[in-house]
Amino acid sequence: MITFQVEKIKDIKAEALPLLQAHWEEIALNKDSVPLDPDWDGYVNVEAAGLLHIITARDDSKLIGYAAYFITPNLHYRSLREANSDIFYLSPEHRKGLTGLKLMKAAEVELKAIGVNKIINKVKKHFDLGPLFERIGYKAFETHYAKLV
Repeated sequence: MITFQVEKIKDIKAEALPLLQAHWEEIALNKDSVPLDPDWDGYVNVEAAGLLHIITARDDSKLIGYAAYFITPNLHYRSLREANSDIFYLSPEHRKGLTGLKLMKAAEVELKAIGVNKIINKVKKHFDLGPLFERIGYKAFETHYAKLV
């Protein structure tokens, strides 16, 4: 049975490492110059400040996915409390059916419960999940450009 719940980074770090590695292998750009090297202490500190929220997906007790968001005020619009996606992933064997959609919907419920009123999910251009997000009411609103210097 697949469940969705809020969990703390310190509690899932070891279990999340293999998923994080697979995630990086699958979608990361510039792997030769930007290694996978999370700042775990930084994540713990941000979470302790109430600015990180992680929703996990589990099949029975096995971690199969996650959606992590940074919770931020919007300095342009004080009425907005935003959740900006840091990372989301679902193991490939669980991508058929509605599990990914259910993970995103569970994240919405949990984020709304803590006062978030705008959720922003970032999707790599080469791994487009636009149709998934559009299916649950999201709309594309910006294009980002990046350059390693």
